[in-house]
Amino acid sequence: MGEMVIRFETLSLSQQVIERQVGHAHRIASYLPDHADIGDSTGLLLSVFDPLSKLAVTAGTDAARVLGELEQAMAGAVGDTQVDVADQDGKVGDAFTKLLGHLGARLGADGADDHYPELGGPTLPAADQSAPDGYGDVESFFWQKGEATAQALSGGVSDVQGLIHDLGQWGSAQHVTELVDASSFLVAPQAPDNPVSDLRWSAGALLGSIDWVAEKFVGFSILDRCVFHPFAGDWQGIFKASEAWHHAGDAAQGMTRNHAGLVASTPQTWQGLSGDSFRAAMTTIAAATYGLSAAYAYAGDLVKTLSTVTKLACAGIGQLLKMIADKLLKMAAEAATPVIGWAVGAVTAYSDIQDIITWVRRVNTLIETISSAIQDFAEAKTSILTKAQLIEDLAQGAATSAAA
Repeated sequence: MGEMVIRFETLSLSQQVIERQVGHAHRIASYLPDHADIGDSTGLLLSVFDPLSKLAVTAGTDAARVLGELEQAMAGAVGDTQVDVADQDGKVGDAFTKLLGHLGARLGADGADDHYPELGGPTLPAADQSAPDGYGDVESFFWQKGEATAQALSGGVSDVQGLIHDLGQWGSAQHVTELVDASSFLVAPQAPDNPVSDLRWSAGALLGSIDWVAEKFVGFSILDRCVFHPFAGDWQGIFKASEAWHHAGDAAQGMTRNHAGLVASTPQTWQGLSGDSFRAAMTTIAAATYGLSAAYAYAGDLVKTLSTVTKLACAGIGQLLKMIADKLLKMAAEAATPVIGWAVGAVTAYSDIQDIITWVRRVNTLIETISSAIQDFAEAKTSILTKAQLIEDLAQGAATSAAA
């Protein structure tokens, strides 16, 4: 056993950084149900998406909640370390090699123990970086937003990869600090437009006065069959959900950088077995948060694909409805004369009716493309569940270590 090289300031600031990650994880867990789930799901299509969305949101929320418990337990483990140092008069003991065991001991059946030694010491300053100005603003140019966000989160990927491959190479003279205010990315999502609402409004204006002609000749309402029934509900929630998932992913990536930063900034002032155990734990959690960030982003990409498919489908349906409206106006004009007009219209309108039926089938095909994109979202739930299981396995492993 050798002398321990450790500064109280390093322990204190490290604990405060981790405590901030607890808050970030809890905010993600609250953010997803509020913003990533949809509201009114009464329509045919949204009723299919709604259960998939709820499962994904539940999985993402549970993962963030368990992550928060891990963070809280780790903050307590850092406090326990300082107590051990004081008890053993600065000597390195075998207990320092079981930092994850300390962590597991604090993860009980009811979650993490929130009673642990608060180290006090110097106050951790504000995070070095936060979400860029205009983050989440749909009116700003997307390439500017992407560049600014990448700058704020830069180093996340390379930090994690470096930590996993070569922990022993880290050494830094920088002070312990929080690199990124992860919660700053959890802004309320916005949507630039609502093509479904536009479609419903324009279809009503276009066909509202002549939809009765379709019911007379074709046997069903074009508005009900092609617009109101499939597209009922709050589609604005779909477009906002895509942004919400990406915001949560950026927040989780910010947490990744913060854990990586702790590994990079502590080797010089926290040496010995306890410091190595601490950095190993931070590496593991950094990898877990990075995986969770990727899963959230994947969910956002799938919802984005759904919103894009919906926009394109609405554009195509709008064109088809205009063609149907023109045809119905022609049929109504031909049948303008009572009795005789309807009789003549019934004879001459056969080809027009066939055209309308063909166009309605094309509308149904476009609606099916939206349904297919909705079914693909099931993959997001699987991806999030996989990452959530990794975090739960980490907690279980910690608990097993404590019991050993």
